[in-house]
Amino acid sequence: MTVEELLQLPTIKGLKLISGNLGVHREISTVTVVDTPDGFQWLKGNEVVITTTYALEKTPNAFLDFISKLLSRNISALIVKSDRYMKVIPENAKKLCDEKALPLIYCPAIYAFADIINPTLSEIISKQAEQLKESSKIHESFLELAINDRSIHQILQTLSTLIQEPTAYVDTVFHKVYFSENVSEDSLYLKGLSYDIILNEYREKYQCIDVVNKEQKFGYIMLLSDRTYPDTDSNIYKTAIEYASIVIILRMQIRISNRMIEEKYYSSFVGDLMLNNVKTREEINTRAHLYGWDLDGGGFVAIIDINNIKKYYLRDLDTETNEKLQKYTDRIFDTSIKYIKQAFPSTIYYSQSDFIAFLITGKLPVSARKTLTDTFSQIQHSLLNAVPFTISMGVGMYVDDIINIHNSYQQAKQVIQTVYQIQQFNRLFFYDQIGIYRLLFSISSNNEAIEFCDKYIKPLQQYDDQHHANLIETLQSIINCGWNLKLASEKLFLHYNSVKYRFQKICDLLEIDLRDNSRHTEIELALKIYLIQKNQI
Repeated sequence: MTVEELLQLPTIKGLKLISGNLGVHREISTVTVVDTPDGFQWLKGNEVVITTTYALEKTPNAFLDFISKLLSRNISALIVKSDRYMKVIPENAKKLCDEKALPLIYCPAIYAFADIINPTLSEIISKQAEQLKESSKIHESFLELAINDRSIHQILQTLSTLIQEPTAYVDTVFHKVYFSENVSEDSLYLKGLSYDIILNEYREKYQCIDVVNKEQKFGYIMLLSDRTYPDTDSNIYKTAIEYASIVIILRMQIRISNRMIEEKYYSSFVGDLMLNNVKTREEINTRAHLYGWDLDGGGFVAIIDINNIKKYYLRDLDTETNEKLQKYTDRIFDTSIKYIKQAFPSTIYYSQSDFIAFLITGKLPVSARKTLTDTFSQIQHSLLNAVPFTISMGVGMYVDDIINIHNSYQQAKQVIQTVYQIQQFNRLFFYDQIGIYRLLFSISSNNEAIEFCDKYIKPLQQYDDQHHANLIETLQSIINCGWNLKLASEKLFLHYNSVKYRFQKICDLLEIDLRDNSRHTEIELALKIYLIQKNQI
């Protein structure tokens, strides 16, 4: 019950609002009498206080001080019986009530306290009973929706019926928007807009309520009201929206759980294909049929790698940092999935902690290379200021039969390994662009290659292991910098003399003068083969 509703009670129509008009919306919890200067101490808030001003005539500012103390207790209104003791209400008191939007009400002498208290409490109890009945109806409505696994659309329709307002739910997990049936003409155009436009451009126009639990935000309910200020503060309104949010959260949690289970088996199958764990066409067709996939033709693999993120996962992480890394990983993967599926709708994928591999199926269009290049640029642009990591894309060759897709997968992985060797991140490379590395990958497991690598790299590896040194890393940086020690020192953030010392140590261990350019080629080849072997372990 509000102060305005109290003033409209037929049995006490003689009450007159004389100040604090802006506070008539205040809710009332009860009515009490305070006729002593210290009586305010027992107030709990939201009371209508009745006073005769009996103890407030001693000083000119006694009544003003009394009002200030009542304001500190957050009362809803002050009713003054001023005919007997305080004949005239001071102007400074009226002014204070106006400033604080506290309704100040004149009560004629003909009304006893009971004449005001009884009908007010009766009306409060009546409204509470009404609200309890309405709350019970809301509870039963949404309980039925929860028990019978109703759709989000049905949840919105129930909410809209209860609050008499059209609604929408913006699902920020699965990137969808749902509407109740009674969408107003003013907001009907929203149905024709994409999720991204509604998310980014229309949140400020409509009142929105977050759908969130302690751990996750699922989206928000939009109130598509024709009214400028829908009565969202009323208990019924709030109760209905709270119950709708709870049931939507239940629906969302079930959908998220189902997706996780589906993606687990889905990802497992795609991983089996790429790792050559599926040996027969029959098994491929049977498992693909479960997901509604057509894998009769060929395809190729594109891998998006999060550059150097493994360095962060290998360190001792606190919970907060680990959560941030996971958030960045999810953002990169979700963005990559979004744009690649836009370009190649039949794409399926398989993810690990630091990379995601896309199996792009079907006949290879002539424009696929350009489409991939444009798509990679879109992904980069979308992630530009959103994550602190760069990404690289490696693309394997097209295979005519999906049973051989593991070959394209291995090629895409080799491209990513090459990216790390040449230290050229944040770029897209196709398998046919990695030049000599294609040959090195094919021979890296030969006995001759292993012996060649051991001759030049094993002494450095043993020294690094025994002395916790970084000679191999230093050699790689020197090679990448065209054997320029000064430039390598800048890349390694080391003093030039430190790099010069390490370079001499490398020469001593290998018993080679690497200032002789004729020896550079074999050292470079040995290091490349070593790094390939290391990443294949």
